[in-house]
Amino acid sequence: MDASYLSQQVNTIIGQLHGLFDEIGVPSHDRDSREAELFEALSDTLSNQVKVVTAEKKGMVDEAEKIITLIRQMEMSLDDTKAQRNPEDDDLHITFPLIQCLKVLKDKHVQISKLHRERFEQVKKLVQALESYSSHLEPTFIKIALPPTGPKQSLPPTFDLSPTYVDKLDDEFTRVYEEYTRRVATVKALSENIIQLWAELGTPQAQTDSAIVKYYRDAPEQLGLHEEDLLRLRTKRDRLADEKKSREKRLKDLKVAVEALWEKLGVEEPERKSFLNRNRGCGVRQINEFEDELARLKELKRQNLHLFVEDARFKLQELWDALYFSEDEMLEFTPAFSDVYSDALLEAHERELSRLETLKDQRAPTLALIERHRTLVHDRDELAASSQDASRLMMRGQKGERRDPGKLLREEKMRKRIAKELPKVAAELAKLLAKWEDEYGRPFLVHGERYLDLLEPDDPKPAPGPRAKTPAGPKTAPLTRVNSTVSRAGTITSQPPKDPKASPSRIPARVPLSNLKHGNNSPERARPETRAQGTLRPGHPLTRAPPPKMRELVPPPELETPVNPYRSVGLGSGSHVRAVEPEDVYEDRNSHESYGRSCAHQASYASTRNERLGQPAYPHAPPPRQTSNTSTVISGSENWETYDDNSEPEADASDAYYAKVRAARGKRFGPEDGYGNVQNSQAKRIRGLPPAMHGSHGTIDAEGNRIISGSEWTDEDAFS
Repeated sequence: MDASYLSQQVNTIIGQLHGLFDEIGVPSHDRDSREAELFEALSDTLSNQVKVVTAEKKGMVDEAEKIITLIRQMEMSLDDTKAQRNPEDDDLHITFPLIQCLKVLKDKHVQISKLHRERFEQVKKLVQALESYSSHLEPTFIKIALPPTGPKQSLPPTFDLSPTYVDKLDDEFTRVYEEYTRRVATVKALSENIIQLWAELGTPQAQTDSAIVKYYRDAPEQLGLHEEDLLRLRTKRDRLADEKKSREKRLKDLKVAVEALWEKLGVEEPERKSFLNRNRGCGVRQINEFEDELARLKELKRQNLHLFVEDARFKLQELWDALYFSEDEMLEFTPAFSDVYSDALLEAHERELSRLETLKDQRAPTLALIERHRTLVHDRDELAASSQDASRLMMRGQKGERRDPGKLLREEKMRKRIAKELPKVAAELAKLLAKWEDEYGRPFLVHGERYLDLLEPDDPKPAPGPRAKTPAGPKTAPLTRVNSTVSRAGTITSQPPKDPKASPSRIPARVPLSNLKHGNNSPERARPETRAQGTLRPGHPLTRAPPPKMRELVPPPELETPVNPYRSVGLGSGSHVRAVEPEDVYEDRNSHESYGRSCAHQASYASTRNERLGQPAYPHAPPPRQTSNTSTVISGSENWETYDDNSEPEADASDAYYAKVRAARGKRFGPEDGYGNVQNSQAKRIRGLPPAMHGSHGTIDAEGNRIISGSEWTDEDAFS
């Protein structure tokens, strides 16, 4: 059908209408109006049809444009590189006919939709896994946009599903998973620590968190992985850890106190180990057990408080001796002499011990140098005494003993060593003491005297002169620091031995050397008439009095006087044997030698007490024509030797002879002579004081030893 057919139909219909109008007799004006209505209706029908077709076309164009838009969005969603290209560059255009164009567009849309849906399924799985882990974390933890994955949610075609987004999503998943794993491990570790602390602290089950016990091992994420959950667990763990530390500190203090009391009370080691094994850990029960044990030991300590005080006093005496304290410095600590035992007294002793230990540590270098200096001075004095005893060169060893051919060589080596080291040590000590006094502004005292004053260099000794052709007359010993100064410093005498087990609770009486007659070397001593009178070798030198000790509460038992094993060789003697006057050779004397030993602090301080006895007459030998000055002049070529505590004493060959002489002398004298009970008289005197001297003549050497007249050696008279 074409337009001519329509025109023909219209003309035919109009002709039929005109015929009908004629037949009807319609007027002309009415006939025009009816024809106008017909043409208007026909025009409206055609126009309506045009409109319908036009609307259909427009719908198809809109559909085509929509499909093109979807295709472009999906392509950009799948490939972000297409978003940078111009849309006009692609082949997506609306072409006519529209039906064919729509078909092509729909086919392409189906293809791109399939690719988009497959990509979304991959991303959806990753997003779901990501959401499963991120659900245990904070909502704000994820930093990337996620596509909707709900059952009734559709994915917009504009959502980015490009490879770049997939890579970012994978990285985000890795970050979330690592954080999730870290927090799970943290929660598990915190929970294990909390449970372990509960076990160590002995926390009852009712006071524990059942959720932690239930989930800490298999499902720690159920305890919460948010930051506030971790903070809550950390707070609980830290509180328990602090509680454990406080209990451990408490237990440590209790253990130290208990072990100290165990040591003092002498508790057996198996009992200690058994108690410690039974009370391991830091629970409340263990603390109670230690507190009960400490209370029991304190009660036992209170019952034996005097033992602790005495032990502290022993240590106090050792520190006094180590620090060379004088009597006044010792007396400053008055609790050491109290006999009222109490906790306050023990605490005072412990504080004083702590103070003296600190003081000893501060003075350690100085004290060590002082001890070295005193040792060298002591060795020098012993060498000087040994060199003046010429009989040591002629003595023979007793039966079974070997002679010492290297004795003189050792003496010479010792003399050279002392001559080399003593000035250096003295100079170094003087420098150190001066520095110490400048720093502290007070003198460094040794037994109450300034030690720096005792370090003055000795005067050079004159060279020995020729031997005298006539007997040497009496000479007064020059006053020097060696033989005139008796100080508590003890730098020129040997240090008395110290007994750490001696009680420091008694201060024996001490008499200064100035009270003795002839405190220095005696100016003259008489020569005996015969050798039969005997030579009493000086024993251990009269050393300085011991330092003051604390008064004992009970009087100490009298001890038997021990025999000096070094008396025969004259070790430790600091006296000088001097020549005697020839006019006194006809004077008969008997000598008796006694030894007193002080028991203060249970220390053995040997001192010789010589007493003269009666004067029986014996025929005397003529005086020698020439007297050797060996005893008064020290030869420069003579070798010296010193003996230390490890040296074996050399026996005196004439001991047997002197024993016989003393036995015969004992038979000759009776109790009427006033010497029948010498030992008893010595036992009743005040300890620490020398016995009363008889009126007979005698001398006292530099060390305070009394030398009986006739005690010099004259071997040619004894065996004539």
